[in-house]
Amino acid sequence: MTIEELKAALLDKEFPERVEIGPDQIVTDHKQFLKTQFIMVGQWNDKKPLDRCPAYLRLVKFWEVTR
Repeated sequence: MTIEELKAALLDKEFPERVEIGPDQIVTDHKQFLKTQFIMVGQWNDKKPLDRCPAYLRLVKFWEVTR
C-alpha cells in the first residue's frame, strides 16, 4: 500500500476513541497519531525500503485494525 493510498484511507475519517494496533501500542488520539506518523514517513530516506520504516508499519497496522 502506498503512502497516498494510506492517506486516502485514513485521513478525515472517524475512528474509535481507543485503537489497539498491537499488544503494546494503543492509539487514544488518532488525529495526532496519524499526523505524526505521516510526518515521519515523509522524512524517511528514499534510499531505504518503505516497508522498513517504523512509522509506515504503524500506519499499515492502524489501517488493518480499523478497516
